[in-house]
Amino acid sequence: MKNEGVSLLKLEQAIADFEGQWKGRDFYVLTAKTLGSRRGFFAYPFRTDYVGIFLALEGDAVVNLNQTEVPLKKNTLLMVSPHTVRDLTHATSGASVIGLIFTRNFLVKSGIHRHDVEVFDFFLLRHNPHLQLEQNEADILTAQIRLLQEKSKESKDKPFIEEVIRHHFLAFLYELASLNRKYGGNKVKRTRKEDLHLRFHQLLSEHVTKERSVRFYAAKLFVTPKYLTETVKEVGGKTAGEMIDEMVMREAKSLLRDPALSVSDVAGALHFSDQFFFRKFFKRHEGLTPSEYRKGTFSADHSVTIIEKTPTFGHIK
Repeated sequence: MKNEGVSLLKLEQAIADFEGQWKGRDFYVLTAKTLGSRRGFFAYPFRTDYVGIFLALEGDAVVNLNQTEVPLKKNTLLMVSPHTVRDLTHATSGASVIGLIFTRNFLVKSGIHRHDVEVFDFFLLRHNPHLQLEQNEADILTAQIRLLQEKSKESKDKPFIEEVIRHHFLAFLYELASLNRKYGGNKVKRTRKEDLHLRFHQLLSEHVTKERSVRFYAAKLFVTPKYLTETVKEVGGKTAGEMIDEMVMREAKSLLRDPALSVSDVAGALHFSDQFFFRKFFKRHEGLTPSEYRKGTFSADHSVTIIEKTPTFGHIK
């Protein structure tokens, strides 16, 4: 089945349909939902723009992913990549799942691209792994998901709540990575395009603070910029340029949270030619200037002296 003609369900639409608590625009905790009662929601095949991680709690179901049937029974862990065509073809009355749905942007903001990129390649690729877990393993994941749900219910004005949620989310991902490796995740066969996509992410994590040119990464991978852009778009849903910009923004936000650094220091650390070009780049992607962003970050709950110096563009060691 081709993706053309199959409806795309965005995260906002999914959240509008599901009940429960939700934190932010790109992350949602799904707890103890009964699949059998949601057949109307799954009436037709659809795609999504988000990652889904689901753990079956009870009952039996069958999900069709890109024309491959995946059985779900108690303690089955299923990870579904964005743009996968999915269809619920069977569910017993007691079939229920718990899980998370989140956008790639939330994954980027968690810091996952900076460390251990290869460990998490199952989020970047399209093979939709499903694992049959032991009860104790399922219990650990269930507890982590429920903890994330509780944190998601807390007020967005609570100091550091976003950081707390991302911390627990990252711990959850590392638990997943461990299970994926235990059950043979290292042996997943990749296509050439998937391999190129993964190697691009690895290079990006190493060079993003210095290099923002698609041409640079294409040369490192011995392909043309056009081929790299088309391949990354096909595998991951975004162009190479878009992924580069996302990574630069993550690095910029991280540095701007350090009150010891001026905006010009951050611009220099990211190898922008000057502070004004950095300001233009940042505002185009965030809708705020770097100064506006950092003032909003620090003003919520604590007083911080923010350094603003005459622009100097030396690199931070």
